[in-house]
Amino acid sequence: MKHMFFWVNFFNLIALSACSQVSTRHQSALVVNDPLFNTISSKYSISKPEELAFGESVSSIKEKLTTKCTRMVEKDIIPITAPLAKESQKQIDCFGFKYAGIPRKIELVFQDDQLDIVWILFPVEERGKLISNFTSIYGEPSMAIEFGTIYLQANAAIRNHPSEVLFASDRQVKMMLKSLSKTQ
Repeated sequence: MKHMFFWVNFFNLIALSACSQVSTRHQSALVVNDPLFNTISSKYSISKPEELAFGESVSSIKEKLTTKCTRMVEKDIIPITAPLAKESQKQIDCFGFKYAGIPRKIELVFQDDQLDIVWILFPVEERGKLISNFTSIYGEPSMAIEFGTIYLQANAAIRNHPSEVLFASDRQVKMMLKSLSKTQ
């Protein structure tokens, strides 16, 4: 039970640190239901998109996304809520980004001008297929808890509510583990 509490808190802290307005951040999610998703999954990658390299700057990532998003919104998060951010926290919302072959909304969180968190929103109906595909690529999940299905070996998770894929940088995961170990 103590272990489960630790991981629930770990991923909740990542979620809370990503945006100061957690309750409203998914209202404009791009949801596309594609019946082909279940039949063509091997054709599309579900790994962290290569163009979203952790540690890269806001300007570098924006440049890479100009042809990948139908619309892009950049916002400063004030007050800073992300644990690694000392000077700035920004978020880029990119609409229409293709992930697993389907246009989606992605949310990118930058702490002091470094990309640390990638959220990829998806319809709840795709959850089972994403878990199956993640398990094929990354191996068995580290655990499945109320938060979602966690793949520590990939610094990734599939969150239950809201429905989204999470990829976190090494420095984000290390900081969260260190922070949580102090509270145990």
